[in-house]
Amino acid sequence: MAVSLDGCTSAPDGTDGGLHDWYFDPSPSSRAIIDELVEEAGALLIGRGAFGSGEDAGGWDDTPYRVPHIVVTHRPPARPLGRTIDFRFVEGVPEAVAAAVAAAGDGVVALGGGADVARQCLAAGLVDEVQLHVVPVVLGGPRLFDGFPGGLRLTPTRVVDAPNVTHLRYRVGG
Repeated sequence: MAVSLDGCTSAPDGTDGGLHDWYFDPSPSSRAIIDELVEEAGALLIGRGAFGSGEDAGGWDDTPYRVPHIVVTHRPPARPLGRTIDFRFVEGVPEAVAAAVAAAGDGVVALGGGADVARQCLAAGLVDEVQLHVVPVVLGGPRLFDGFPGGLRLTPTRVVDAPNVTHLRYRVGG
């Protein structure tokens, strides 16, 4: 998940504040990370807001993730999507994670967006690894790691410094 230096997943107005510029115009270092993310993914877990943002941006046909997309929502779309991506709408985070794990097979379930869904997954102990793409901006919006009164222990496993972003990978737990 892309975050700002202050740990935010968006600006206060919901815009991305440049958090994904590295993804859409990658350096060679970031290209290697993107390729790895796409190759490892067996399913993508996203929240309803992330799904809606993708729809608002012109749809999902150009996503490099050609895997099932599991959307956590209480409000599935009323109309068939008619897209090339397999979208599955599931109510409840534990149920969505179980559906994503089943859909992923031997691949990784990648959490593709939605700080709220990510926080719920972390709080429920459903996350093995966290991969952050830290962009050198301060946004002041919603923070990924708010709401963990007992803390959250992460063990670093990789750091890749790239222009305009630092890619960090952590194992959850100590």
